[in-house]
Amino acid sequence: MIPMAELRRFALPHAYAQGIPGDVIHRVTHSLSEDTEGAWTHTWSSLATAAEARGRDLDAVRYYAMARFPYVDGPDRLAAQQGCVAAFDRWRKRARGVTRLDLPFEDAGFACWATGLSLRNRLPLILVVGGIAGVKEQWAPVLAESDRLGAAVVVTELPGVGENSLTYGTDSVRMLTYLLDLLGRAADTSRTCVVGLGFGGHLALRHVLDDDRVRGLATVGAPVRDFFVRAAQHAPLPQLVNLTLSHLMRTPVERLPAALADWPVDEEQLAELRVPVACVAGRDDEIVPYSDAQLLERTVPRLRLVENDTLGGRPEQAAETRLWLLAQALRMTGTASAVRRAASARARVLRARRRLNRTSAGAPV
Repeated sequence: MIPMAELRRFALPHAYAQGIPGDVIHRVTHSLSEDTEGAWTHTWSSLATAAEARGRDLDAVRYYAMARFPYVDGPDRLAAQQGCVAAFDRWRKRARGVTRLDLPFEDAGFACWATGLSLRNRLPLILVVGGIAGVKEQWAPVLAESDRLGAAVVVTELPGVGENSLTYGTDSVRMLTYLLDLLGRAADTSRTCVVGLGFGGHLALRHVLDDDRVRGLATVGAPVRDFFVRAAQHAPLPQLVNLTLSHLMRTPVERLPAALADWPVDEEQLAELRVPVACVAGRDDEIVPYSDAQLLERTVPRLRLVENDTLGGRPEQAAETRLWLLAQALRMTGTASAVRRAASARARVLRARRRLNRTSAGAPV
């Protein structure tokens, strides 16, 4: 059973990243007691159902995504997962331009949402890979604006998350290789930037080491080496992380340390990276040690690093990170200079405002 305190704490950045209003988050998270985990899914699903009744499908997507957080472990979260996909499907049919890709792979399969794919006009590619708890439907706002980006945008999920029925493992990079091979028919994959969130960033990092089609990598909160070294040495992890990784890897929690021992990316591999890497890291991240960001800073030749105290702990910080990642992805693919400049400028404004607020409150910047 996932401790309610951890469920509240780790879900908060996901809620902020989706733009869920603060009053809604506060009302839900403070209405649940410590022993009512099942009420988490019920409460968020009820909000989603009410949003659907009002014709607000994107709100329903966001609420269903929270209801199934962090992973599907029974019929209630499964219903929320299915509701999330269905609400997104209704929205994208009205929005137009967003297509669905159902891809069989190795006796399993996964799905993507895509815009900008064309056999006649092959655009550079921005490929988004979520983390261990983030579903692809969360990226609706980016997909809706893709016609301004000058790039094809494809969003998918980490193995084991959402509609991805693959098992998460060290060989999961083959999924990304297969996906780029396939997308090369309708996008210029020789100009690809991968945006990887959390463990999706780690997967993308391992993929870019062996695929010269990738021109850049933008990540936030990605484990690199020390997270896996510590896990292999039985360093304690939050129970929510243990249970989620166990689910995605189809490995009992007690066997996770041994299973994760082969996952670190070493310094020699990082030093050989020739593509730009943009990274957002948290100094006080509860999951990924800050030493992983320091490792990137020491070894990666072309690194842009933004350091925060925590990751996504406030709405404005989530917006700042989203804008910065978008600006970096556009820079790496060489597209949409006007949008890139606007996103970068807005991210700088939000960051300066956040620093000013922290200084006024007497906190270290």
